[in-house]
Parts: sequence; C-alpha cells; structure tokens
Amino acid sequence: MSTDPEPTVEEVAQRVLDRFGPHATALMAYGSRVFGQARLGSAYDFWLIVRDAAAFHRANAEFYRSSLREPSTPERQIALNRSGPLFYTYADGGVEIKIAVIEERIFVRLCRYPWYTVKGRMQKPMRVLRASPAVEAALLHARREGLRHGLSLTPAEFTMEELLYQVCSLSYRAELRPERKGAKIRSILRAGRATLEEIYRPLLAELPFVVARGERFFDTRPPDERRRARRDTLRLLRRSKWSRRSRRFIRRNYDSHPAPLKYLLLKFLGEVQKPFARLLGRPRRPPDA
Repeated sequence: MSTDPEPTVEEVAQRVLDRFGPHATALMAYGSRVFGQARLGSAYDFWLIVRDAAAFHRANAEFYRSSLREPSTPERQIALNRSGPLFYTYADGGVEIKIAVIEERIFVRLCRYPWYTVKGRMQKPMRVLRASPAVEAALLHARREGLRHGLSLTPAEFTMEELLYQVCSLSYRAELRPERKGAKIRSILRAGRATLEEIYRPLLAELPFVVARGERFFDTRPPDERRRARRDTLRLLRRSKWSRRSRRFIRRNYDSHPAPLKYLLLKFLGEVQKPFARLLGRPRRPPDA
C-alpha cells in the first residue's frame, strides 16, 4: 500500500483544469474533501461550469464510448445536459474525481429559476476555485434568495445556527434525496459552519427588517407578513420537489445510474419515512448550539 499523502483539493482541482481548462468558466469544490473528515480514498467532488457544453462533450467522445456504464455519444450527452447537471466519475493518477457538468448560461438561468436542484446546492458550503463574473452573480443571487427562504422557516427570534440549518435544508426539502435529511444537514453545519457564516452573515446584514442583539437576531416583520412568507416558501419548495422537471431529472438519472433500482428506492424511501417520523414526534430542527 502506498504511504504517499493524498493530494490537496487544490492539487486535484489543478488536474481537473489541466484536463478541462479550455472549457471551464468556473470550478467549485464541495463535499467531505473540503468540509469535514474525508475517508481514505474518498472522491474529490467538483462543479465544472463550461462555456460551451456542445464543445465540451464533443471533446470527450472517447470517454463516453469507453467509460460509462452504457456507451454513449456526445450528441446524447449534449441533449441530456440541457435539463440540468450531468455527473461523471473518472480516475486520475489513482485519485477518484467526480464532476457535475453544466453550461454557464444554463447554470445562470437555474440559479434564478424556481427549480431547486441546482440553486439549492449553491446555498450550501462551496469552495469557489475559479468563477466568471456571470457565475459569481448567479451564486450571489441564489444565496440571497436562500437566505430569505431560510428566514421564512426560522422563528422570529433566532440564532445563526437556526438560520443556517434552515438555509441548508432548502435543497433537501425541494428534492427527493436518499440521505437522512436532518443528520445530513447537521453534518454540513458542523463541517462548513465557518464558511456558511462568512457567506450569510453579510447578506443578513443587508436586510433592514433583521435586528441583531448580541448572538440573537430578530425578524421584525409583522406576524401576518411572516406567515405569508412561510406559506409561500413551503409552496415553492413543494412545487420544486414534485414538478415535471424534477420527475424528468430523476428519470434521466435512473436511466444512467449503475444501480438504477437502488437509486430509485433510496430516492423515495426518505419521503415514505417522513410521515412516520412526524408521528413519532421527532424534532424537525436541532437545538441551538
């Protein structure tokens, strides 16, 4: 067994750019390699935003022919990529790398679109290694929106911990996800708390109706306005989860997943478990930390 130290995220990011740099307008790292404790051999996870998806996919024709579960073509990948990110895994010098590929113009549009599969993930911890001005503006828009929706789900008097929990919960509320959602969100908070505060504390200070008193914050909007905001947020998240676009996205990934039945079972298992969790009275939000 090799005793060489595993490469840093920045070193692996450079490998990604060495391979795809001419196509990349942004590269962002996420997951346990950036935030948390990665296991030995864990994959390095990135979002790769490309200038021209058609050019990117045509340049990777051999990979689609030889390295996917079922051989494919650039034309097929181009068509699939129009509906959302495509996820690929490949090895580079013994390192496993996962990339989510999406074209810049589609990424920018989806960061402003009601569908949460892209936008919600941008509201969680992310290390931005390269970004064009258009990507930076889209990220900021997604995060400002996420903050407002998180506030709608938070009590009128709240801590930063409570607010960040709700912001991180948005993509789990708006998608069919296989993870134990509460445990996963708490894990994200533990690992990425400093980064999340760095992102959201300045954005919170922009809102004139939020008042800080020590370590606690107060949403001073009238109760009726807060109730409407909560109702509107929950409606938006439900619509995103059960939208036609979400169903098409799940079907697309089912068709390309190496274990499609397991993928589908895990997607729906969490939704089936939630009513039982409510009946058992499990808390939906962690205590203040």
